[in-house]
Amino acid sequence: MDMQYGTSKQHEVRQAQLQLQRLRRLEVRGTNKNPNCSIETTSRRKPARRLRRRIGLLILLFGTTVLYFAYFQAYKTVQSTIQRQHKIANLARTQMRAVTDTRNTDQEIRTFLQADLVEHPNMADFLSPKLTSAEEVINEAQRIHSMVFQNLIGKYKRAVIICIFNAPNKGDNAILVAELALLQQLGVTVVGTFEYTFSKNANTKQRMNLLSIPRGRDLVVLVGGGGYLGAFPKICRNNLKIFINYFQESELIFFPNSVSFLGPPEAILASSALLARYKRRCTITLRDRWSYKWFVKHFPANRILLVPDIAFAIGSVKTIQVPTYDILWVKRNDWEAQKDKKYKCIPPFPPNVTYIIEDWDNDWIFRKLPGKSFVEQMQFRAWVGFGILGKARVIISDRLHAHIMSVLAGKPNVVMNSSTRKGEHYYNTWTAGITNTRFAETNEQAVEQALQLLETNLQKSNNY
Repeated sequence: MDMQYGTSKQHEVRQAQLQLQRLRRLEVRGTNKNPNCSIETTSRRKPARRLRRRIGLLILLFGTTVLYFAYFQAYKTVQSTIQRQHKIANLARTQMRAVTDTRNTDQEIRTFLQADLVEHPNMADFLSPKLTSAEEVINEAQRIHSMVFQNLIGKYKRAVIICIFNAPNKGDNAILVAELALLQQLGVTVVGTFEYTFSKNANTKQRMNLLSIPRGRDLVVLVGGGGYLGAFPKICRNNLKIFINYFQESELIFFPNSVSFLGPPEAILASSALLARYKRRCTITLRDRWSYKWFVKHFPANRILLVPDIAFAIGSVKTIQVPTYDILWVKRNDWEAQKDKKYKCIPPFPPNVTYIIEDWDNDWIFRKLPGKSFVEQMQFRAWVGFGILGKARVIISDRLHAHIMSVLAGKPNVVMNSSTRKGEHYYNTWTAGITNTRFAETNEQAVEQALQLLETNLQKSNNY
């Protein structure tokens, strides 16, 4: 009996010992600090502890997130403050540069306005890119005309105008009108006008007419403006030779011209010996920078000046015509017209836009004109040119003087190139800054830009 295990008393002692060991193990693990609680109670509290741990982790995560967002907002505030300060500093620097540039520009403009453009012709177009309205361009052109030609022509009492293009082209006629107006302002009397001739019989007649003009040092020989220098080198040389040989004592002055080549550029150099004979008594004024640079290079013996086209001497022209078309395209059909087939294809216009395409080189106007002399007829023909431009709200043209006369009349216009590219050369030199004037390389560009100008023109009309 004594050796037998399983008596009730021994069994209770053994169970108590096992219970005590379990409680000690639980106490060591930290899961139960109360030795009096039972195993069932401890096991029931485990889920509650896990829940508290998870809640603690969630609180920690939420607090970390809040702190992160608070830091991020503070960072953004600091960065925006720094950027604002940088913008303020940059604006201040920009304003300071603008003030400095304005002062420098104002000083440059004052220096330019005081400059003698006969002595410093290379700076003649300095102000042109800054002029944004037709009125400003006209005023600047007339200021340059007054300064240059007062210096060149104002000292003479009499003048002879030679090489006048008596042609249906309205631009050539406007040139003569402007030349006569300028000479009248300068107080110079025109004692002879001679056409540009292509035949020997006409040259003989001109020689006879020259005999009626007394020669003298008070007389200046003026070569009519245009774009024919280099176009007809042999004919041009023959025309000049007649007058140069007769008026040997007189100074020779070219009104603004452009260089035009029908053949190789060397053709115009045939006139260099003839003009070089006059040396500094021959002044050639060019109306675009490209022509100016070419003449400076190839005619070093002569005085070469850069001057706007003489047609600007007419001044602003106000017409009373009511336009009957939205767009007028004055398109050349003479020797200067573009030869490429792509310039003969006309892009479609919108159906609600009225337009007309024609040249102003009209034979009927050339034949039937009032006036006894060709000078009277040319003056009448010039004003017909302004009437043609008055037919539309917007002008497209590859004729240089359709562009210039549109500027004089305040017409929005698109200028294109002829085969001589004088439209582009003149635009880049003098009129590129005008807001209602555009340059187009292709017919498609011309139509697109003309429609934009038309829309702007109609909006202004509606505002009135």
